[in-house]
Amino acid sequence: MAGSALEFSDFEVAASTGARRALVVTPTERIRVGRVRLDATRSGDRGSTVDDEIVRQVASWPRKVDVVLLRSWGGSEDRSWGFDPALADAEVDELGYQMMRDQLAFFRRIIALGTYALAATDLSAREFDAMLRGTLRLTRELTARITAGASDGTDEVDRWILDHFSLWTTRPYDEFVIQTLPSLFSLVDRHAEKLADLKAKLVAAG
Repeated sequence: MAGSALEFSDFEVAASTGARRALVVTPTERIRVGRVRLDATRSGDRGSTVDDEIVRQVASWPRKVDVVLLRSWGGSEDRSWGFDPALADAEVDELGYQMMRDQLAFFRRIIALGTYALAATDLSAREFDAMLRGTLRLTRELTARITAGASDGTDEVDRWILDHFSLWTTRPYDEFVIQTLPSLFSLVDRHAEKLADLKAKLVAAG
């Protein structure tokens, strides 16, 4: 199934507790994220049409989705996702931070639909490092607010998501599926009670 710039497909993977289903999201064109996205997030526009499309697909997919796999490389440069090469290093870091902050809302929406894992594969070192630094910065900010008693409760949820829910990797998609994906479900199973509770709270909150 295809979206405007994304292709969606699914497959079953064997896990210790039974078969699980992965929804694979692959670029159908060359997607480069740059200053337009950075300026939009700085001005308070936190929406992403890509995130919205993925949520719609998860919600309407004819089979239950256990994990979303975001591919950054679809086999050629013409089917790939990454940051605009014209961005300066400081802009790359800021974009990584802003995107991770934006995606916390996306992650919450996915969990509310009962999908308890997300992984992005095939990242270049540039994107991976920026996302990692953005995650660490966000975690420090969330922890500071929680420690200071300035959280409304969402910060605790978001910090847990950053610690446990999303996985960013430079490993190729095929390698990740064979070597890592089955063990990812073991991690999900260890947090099953927490995830069920988190889903219930997110659904109740609307």
